[in-house]
Amino acid sequence: MTHAVVGLRGTRSLLAYGVKGMKHLGRFSRFALVSVGLALSALSHAADIPLYPTGPSADSSFVRFINGTDAALELTAAGSQAKVQLDAKTPTTAHYPVRAKSAIKGQFSQAQSKSEISTTVKAGEFVSVIALADGAKLKHVSLGEEPDDFNALKVSLAFYNVSAKCANAGLQVVGREVMLFEKLGVNALTRRMINPVKISVQLLCGEQTTGAPLELGELIAGERYSVFAVPAASTTRIFIVSDAVAR
Repeated sequence: MTHAVVGLRGTRSLLAYGVKGMKHLGRFSRFALVSVGLALSALSHAADIPLYPTGPSADSSFVRFINGTDAALELTAAGSQAKVQLDAKTPTTAHYPVRAKSAIKGQFSQAQSKSEISTTVKAGEFVSVIALADGAKLKHVSLGEEPDDFNALKVSLAFYNVSAKCANAGLQVVGREVMLFEKLGVNALTRRMINPVKISVQLLCGEQTTGAPLELGELIAGERYSVFAVPAASTTRIFIVSDAVAR
């Protein structure tokens, strides 16, 4: 498992992340933390469950889980055995608050393949645990960042490259010679502010156009989003998710 962190200056509070992102829980399932050692939580479709406190002296820490494979998989929480399905329609959970430096344990499973999750999250950090296909097996990569770039007039867009098939990855605006991101290495991420405009992007691996363009949709000012580049068969594909924060 790879754990990469992007360090940013300034505060690490939830406000720096963007509280407006909390509105977009939508169809995401909810976890609740049930013990200090249990960082994944019980799933609730009906109502919010009080979350385990992070403590008044510690910055909030967050974790989310991403399905970066081409098929549906199941995420199971260690201890409680709570489960959630992640598929093409809903490839990600929201970011869930967890205790800083506590153990995050669970399991990705798909058919007969499993990948055991065991990681920790620093104070003020947002970690994405991304399930990936490794031939017929499963593996996962953890990438973390400590954001403080909230801007109510701009869109915060991240680019995650977790495809070993796509060195020096970039995203180009379709129809324009404008690069949103360039030369991003494997198992790395970067983030920038853009205007809240409706655009499509094309993935470049090196200077080679790869896969179909992706329409980013109606991006909302003050919100945060992530585009993921993940391996797919003999190529690399991209998809976008909202960086929702669970309440």
